[in-house]
Amino acid sequence: GINLRSNRFYLAMINMLYRHYDKVICVSCKLKGELKDVLGVDCEVVPLPMKLELYRPKELTEREDVVVHIGTSPVKNPQISIEAVKILKRRGHHVRLVIIGSSTMPSFSENIEHVYRASRKKVMEILCNAKALVLPSSYEALPYVVLEAMACGTPVVVSNAISEEVVVGNFNGIRVDSFNPEDYANALENLLKHEELWMKLSRYSFEFVKQFDYIEIAKKYIGVIHEFL
Repeated sequence: GINLRSNRFYLAMINMLYRHYDKVICVSCKLKGELKDVLGVDCEVVPLPMKLELYRPKELTEREDVVVHIGTSPVKNPQISIEAVKILKRRGHHVRLVIIGSSTMPSFSENIEHVYRASRKKVMEILCNAKALVLPSSYEALPYVVLEAMACGTPVVVSNAISEEVVVGNFNGIRVDSFNPEDYANALENLLKHEELWMKLSRYSFEFVKQFDYIEIAKKYIGVIHEFL
C-alpha cells in the first residue's frame, strides 16, 4: 500500500502540498482510506473513466484458450501466473499464458508468450480474445486492467489485494485468498471447465463496468467543479 511513514521529510512535504488544494480526488475507496490513514487527507472518490464502446467482447466459442496476465513489475507477481499455467498444463489443459508488460522477462516455454509494450488497442484485442485475466498482485488501488477485462466480458481471477469495490467474489470475478500458484490454477481450472460459471461472470462483469463509462465519470467531475463556482 502507501508506504510514506518511513520518510518523515517526504511525508511532511506531501501533507503541506495536499492541504493547499481545494479538493483532492482519488480513484477508489481503498485509496481514500489509505490517504486518510497515512496523510490525514480527505478526498472524494471519482473512478477512472472508460470508453466502453471501444471494447469488442466475443462469445466464448470465438475465444482462444488464452489466460492473460498484465504487468511485469514485482508487485504484479507474474511468476505466480506462470506457475499456475504450468500446473494447468500438467493437468492436461491446453491453455496458453500471455504476459503483457514493459519490463523484460526471461525466455518462456512455447505455451507462454510475452507481449512487450503493447498499445492500448492491442491490450483490448488480447483481452477480448482471451478466456480469463489473472492478476495475483500484492497491491492495487484501482486496477484498470481488471476493468478493461470486464469491458471485454472476460472473467477475472484476482488476489485479495484487489478491493471488493472492483471484484466481488463469485459475482463479477473470482478472488483468491493466497499467493499460492496452485490456488490460482484451481480457480482458473474451475472457470475453464464450467461454461455456466464463465458465462455468469462474463455477463455480470460487463454490467458492473458500465458505471465507469466516461460520460458518467465526467458528470462526477462536473459536480465537483460546480462546488467551486
